[in-house]
Amino acid sequence: MRLLVIPTTDWLGHPVPNRLNFIFDRLADRHEIDVCHFRIFPEKLMDTKCDLIQMDPSSKHSVKRYYIRGIYRHLKQIRDIAPNYDAVVASNLLPTFGASLQETPLIIDYLDLFPQSAAAYFSPPLDTLVQSITSLIDSCNLHSSSGIITTSNRFKNHLLKKYDKPVYVVPNGVNTWLLKPTISVDEPILGSPVIGYVGSLENWIDLEWVIRNFSHVTDLYPNASLLIVGPGLHTTYGEKIRKMSVSDNIHFTGRIPYVKLSQYISAMDVGLNPRKPLMMNRLTVGSKVLNYLACGVPVLSTNMPEVENLFGPEDGLFTYRDIDEFLSALPKALNTSVDPGVVKDFDWDRIAELYEDALIDILGK
Repeated sequence: MRLLVIPTTDWLGHPVPNRLNFIFDRLADRHEIDVCHFRIFPEKLMDTKCDLIQMDPSSKHSVKRYYIRGIYRHLKQIRDIAPNYDAVVASNLLPTFGASLQETPLIIDYLDLFPQSAAAYFSPPLDTLVQSITSLIDSCNLHSSSGIITTSNRFKNHLLKKYDKPVYVVPNGVNTWLLKPTISVDEPILGSPVIGYVGSLENWIDLEWVIRNFSHVTDLYPNASLLIVGPGLHTTYGEKIRKMSVSDNIHFTGRIPYVKLSQYISAMDVGLNPRKPLMMNRLTVGSKVLNYLACGVPVLSTNMPEVENLFGPEDGLFTYRDIDEFLSALPKALNTSVDPGVVKDFDWDRIAELYEDALIDILGK
């Protein structure tokens, strides 16, 4: 197959690799894959086996302005080149609209509720306006598609209620070759136990709840540390939670290279998956839980149905709805030994095969 991929973000410069990076770098071994390269970040942090189509020079604008300023150029370029491919696989709201305006089959990788995630970059009342406008674009894209690939059965059922399209479930995955129990990073400042978070610092994460309630944790474990690993990217959320963190027990690393991620996760006794009660969080399972488990680290997650459908306490997953449940689950998590093999079926090699099967089925090839 010859495929054009419209990715969620900067293919080479984003500090956190996207699921499409992992999938299509594997599919590039047996298919011709071209990727629209949106240069949002100045650095190159990753290599790729895919061929890149440069959409514009390196951006000096925030992501909120980037796609709006480039909308005409992006739409025209995508519309012009799309007929050269067997299909367009898209996971980016505004540029995908260009692919919806031509006849090449459009397959949408619907990894979260795009209007809700787009609105998360804006403050009230602008966020409501953004969500309303992007909902119209999103609906047009989905109606124009030949098929949809999403991350969970709950998400599939949500989409089938609105769109008469074939919907396939291909979950998020984990790089089990890279993420595995290892010697932890040397962080002598950390107390014990270490309760950690790994990921981007953005508005759909609920680290402010964790920070506000961390004093309850230190009441139980006076030497406990909260280790927050990851960058703030497109919003001021990272700055906000740093200002909240007045305790010496709370540590921020900022961005770290992805290849060192297992060292930081292995330094943790429990990994956190704190999510706000948004629809986009209730419908899917991010890679964060898989990353922790792959490193043999038990997980404390906000109550999320799709996560609990996959794993339970016997696997190392514990959930909470409030501080009482959090404090009750924490000792259980700390006393749980996790077998990293619990995520073997979610290795990206396997996920890429499932994705390939879905593409072939949608295209009838």
